[in-house]
Formats: sequence, structure tokens, C-alpha cells
Amino acid sequence: MRMQLWNGMRSLESRSEGGRGRGWDRGALSRSLAAGAALLLVAGGADAVSFTLDVEFDDGLTGAFADVEVEEQGSGLLFEIELRDPLGPDADMHRFYFNLESPVSELRLSSDDDVTTAYVLSVSPPVAGGAGSDFGYGVSFGNGAGRKGNGVLQTATFLIEPIDSALTLDLDAFLDADVSSTSRGVLAVAALHVQGTSLVRGADSETVGGTVPEPSTGLLLMTGLMVAAAGRGRTSP
Repeated sequence: MRMQLWNGMRSLESRSEGGRGRGWDRGALSRSLAAGAALLLVAGGADAVSFTLDVEFDDGLTGAFADVEVEEQGSGLLFEIELRDPLGPDADMHRFYFNLESPVSELRLSSDDDVTTAYVLSVSPPVAGGAGSDFGYGVSFGNGAGRKGNGVLQTATFLIEPIDSALTLDLDAFLDADVSSTSRGVLAVAALHVQGTSLVRGADSETVGGTVPEPSTGLLLMTGLMVAAAGRGRTSP
């Protein structure tokens, strides 16, 4: 898949270079290819995946609420989470939830984040604001700005790995895990409970979730972007 994608990019760029003034606009095409290629990382056997938590569980509101990246590192998986603007300036990450394909009985969590309260991994946790959903694992980031919290936490990075050094946790364990569902049918491979939000009037916390785009979805989107770029990028003879 990676080789086919690269060859396709080279072919299209060649058309751009050979037909300036009457063919493709290289800048527009390159930007579109880059966007599509990002979604094809999973299909290409990459060791990392990025996705957005883009749906709120209670009211079904949509938006780019948080970004998540999961990457193979050593014998485990490195998670990086960052809140986005729609949840408000005081939004504070409280708990993160996710599933694994084959649950490992003994996992450990480590983090290099400079925080007051250490992150805590739990198994089959209750899901705050989960609207009937359930997940195999949860990570607590502390509770607010008090003694048991970490202030307004908007980014977090942590590593999950088996305690048994003979075992490894690869990206497929996350990608092939069961997808959780709320009582309203909202699907999510991961979810995040956030406090101090201002998304909905009268509500000061939200739980948001998201799914990883399927490889075929990424391919279709990239093709569409290429066609759109072609239409925008063609110049008059």
C-alpha cells in the first residue's frame, strides 16, 4: 500500500511538472495528497494511528473535541491526548477510556508528564457520563485542581505495557478491539471525560468519543481530495 501510494504521488507530480500552465497545480495537489495519506497510515501497516474524539455522548453534538495518537513504543502502546478549543478554555481531562482486543490481566502505566497526581490505570471502570457505554480500561488523570488533581490538564501522554517482559502490546491490540456503544448507538473506540467544559449551557462536564477511520474510508477520501484538487488546480491553456 505504501509503495502504491508513493508511486501514485510521483506519477501525479510528474504530470504537474510537465504540464505547467495547462495541467495540475502541484501545491494544491500535494496538500490534498498529504491529507489523504495521513488517513492511510493504518492501511500501510504503520505503527501509529491518529484520530479525533468528535462526538459528545449525551446530546450527540459533533466537533473536533480532542486529538488522540496511539503509537507502538517498546513492548507497549504510547497514548498522546490533547484537548481542542470547543470544550472551552477551562476544560480539564478527568478520565480516558479504551479497549484492547485481548485483555491483558496485568498492565502497568508510566508517564513522563510533570504532574502532581500520578495517572492511574483501572480495569472495567465505570464510565463517567458514558450514556450506557462500557470500556475495558480507564486512565484517571486526577480530579480538578485540588490535592487529588492536576489543575487544568489539557494534554497527557502515557505508556501502557504488560508487566510480563515476555509479552508485547502492539497497535493491532487497540485497532482490533471491540467498539463500544452508548445507549443511543454512538460508537467509540475510545472516550474522554472532561470537566470544566462550556460546550453546553448548564453543563460543566462532557464525555466525548470517536472511532478510527477504516483504511477504505481513508482511500476514498484521498481519491476525492485528489479529484477536487485537480478541478481547482487546472489552469487555462
